[in-house]
Amino acid sequence: MAVVLLSTLCAVAQVADPVLMRINGKEVKRSEFEYALNKNNETLGVDRKAVKEYLPMYIDFKLKVAEAEAMHLDTLSSFLEEFKNNRAQLAENYLIDHDYIEKEAHKIYAKDSAVIDGFLKVAHIFIPLKQQESANKADSVKAIMDKTYEAIVAGSSLADAAKTIGLPVNIVEPFEIVRGQAYKEFEEVAFALADSAISKPFRSPVGYHIVQRFGMRPFGLYREYRDVIVSMLEKRGIRNVARLLKGRHLAREMGGNITPEEALAREDSLLESKYPEFGNLMTEYYDGLLFFEVSSREVWNKASEDEAGLTKFFKKNKKRYKFETPRYRGAVIYANNAEDVEKAKQLFTNAPQDEYRQIMKDNFYVDSVFTIRIEMGIFSIGDNAWVDKMVFGQGDGGTMKRGFTIVDVAGTLLKGPQTYKDVKGHVINDYQKYLEERWLKALRKKYKVEVDDEVLKTVNNHN
Repeated sequence: MAVVLLSTLCAVAQVADPVLMRINGKEVKRSEFEYALNKNNETLGVDRKAVKEYLPMYIDFKLKVAEAEAMHLDTLSSFLEEFKNNRAQLAENYLIDHDYIEKEAHKIYAKDSAVIDGFLKVAHIFIPLKQQESANKADSVKAIMDKTYEAIVAGSSLADAAKTIGLPVNIVEPFEIVRGQAYKEFEEVAFALADSAISKPFRSPVGYHIVQRFGMRPFGLYREYRDVIVSMLEKRGIRNVARLLKGRHLAREMGGNITPEEALAREDSLLESKYPEFGNLMTEYYDGLLFFEVSSREVWNKASEDEAGLTKFFKKNKKRYKFETPRYRGAVIYANNAEDVEKAKQLFTNAPQDEYRQIMKDNFYVDSVFTIRIEMGIFSIGDNAWVDKMVFGQGDGGTMKRGFTIVDVAGTLLKGPQTYKDVKGHVINDYQKYLEERWLKALRKKYKVEVDDEVLKTVNNHN
């Protein structure tokens, strides 16, 4: 890749947002680069070394986007639909009257804070009782609660007392109430208690209670409730009203015979140019979608799905892959007779593991039931107790599978990986890096990259 340092023909200070670079002829403004730089490296500030280190990474990113565009991935219906939907969601924040929503939220807060003196934290033991319940039933419940209260007075906790009468412990977990939220009978008792005090049993329209009060929490400031209030208002459709108000305001600003919806549509079309932060966000999302799609096609999917490529790469780089400790590739076999065990050991020992299931189906599937069971894999010490004992000579073995009486192992002891599948994760990771490097090398040759060195000096360092 040849990076051409362009001479600046006019003073950078005279350009509000100069072009920093061109990738395949496509301009990248300084603000776009700064947006990406500062978002991905929040602690960098104006450190010139950090800017210099980030530049090649950003160029690589843009090269991949250029390749995606050359492949016309930006014309795919899936890409267009996802980008359109995401932009619509983000644009909505610019097309509603936020001041109106804030005013309505403040109104609700002011109303609630005027009537709510705080949140009372309580816990209670509760036995439900219908109002029309028989006198005998009511007397029985009251007797139980009276004995429970006596146990509490004697030193038992609410939780322990609840257990003694068969109630779940979670019934006495503390909760908060405000005035007007609970039954009048409950509130009269709960709010009258001193902190930590426990009430005598009393009845409400829904049953008998014993209440413990923990304390009162003040209602709090607007900022503590703002998000909850706004969320409630949004569920009630306030954003539709705020959008209409924004449309009316824009229509007045634009003048002429224009409806609020027409004004909103016009404003929507101008968002990228009118609000740089929105424009940068959309560019980031646009590029990000293309980057993900082209990287999946050229690197990520290939690295995990290219069997021939992985095999060839492993053979070429086999010396770099080693086991820190020996591995055993094979299966733990559970059976009920020695004949099945010996037959399984003969069949499994030198067979590829991806053939094990077919071997079982062909040889050990009788009357719709498998006569053996296996656990297959590449085992190191500690992975399987039976392998530990029978192969590595450690431990006393594992637990016999239900329905079987014999256990044995079949496989091969590996001093080092024999195929890429023995160290699949490491090989895929290295193969991905190899594909990435090869791809970037080709992109650098394919696309021209031009960087204005004078503009680069002003990144994060201008008024």
